Amino acid sequence: MFKKYRYIAALLIASVCCFSVVQAESNQVSIKTADCAACDEPLPGTALWHYMKGIEELLGVRTNPYLANEHFSRAAEMHYAPAIKALADSYYSGDGVAQDKQKALELYIKAANLGDGAAQFNAGVILLKGYAGEPNTSLAYYYLCLATMNEGLDEMAQDAAIYRDEAGNVLKPDQLRDIYRKLVNNPATKPNKGSLKRAPNPDLKLKGPLQEKPSTLSSENQGQR
Repeated sequence: MFKKYRYIAALLIASVCCFSVVQAESNQVSIKTADCAACDEPLPGTALWHYMKGIEELLGVRTNPYLANEHFSRAAEMHYAPAIKALADSYYSGDGVAQDKQKALELYIKAANLGDGAAQFNAGVILLKGYAGEPNTSLAYYYLCLATMNEGLDEMAQDAAIYRDEAGNVLKPDQLRDIYRKLVNNPATKPNKGSLKRAPNPDLKLKGPLQEKPSTLSSENQGQR
């Protein structure tokens, strides 16, 4: 009789242990994907957390662009558009990484397709002016159109419209029609949710490549560095 009770007790203990392990693993997954509901702070391991840590490394008293880019890279792997754009800034300027404007363009385009307005602007200007290889006026017009229509872009949209018109003046009507077809109901005209959820304070003076590019890529002299 006692052996039977001991057996049942052992089964109960084992069940509790298994449940605890499963619960712990479930909590670990949620840490990687969720924010703290009580304080709305990004939890360690999330794309937003790595992005904000990268910003901290660039804005700190003792900046560390190498560590910042490491955080941006981890967030970029999670398809977080602001981090992809920030990493593109680093490759374009060579801040903390070997300068590679072609790599920067690829990252800008990736972030642009996820709805990041600044990346759409940067990609358009680089493609229009040929800052990372041969100019591509048609593709430049496409991304500059996205930038002008982007709900998250403010004064930079005016600069985008100027470059858009410059590109449109040299395109043929059939090329423009093809681009307009691609733009209809394009989800990239709306910023990705993460971009709006927690953006850096716009009043902060960002250093190096994270400074928004209307003052960088919109200048032809600086764009030809």
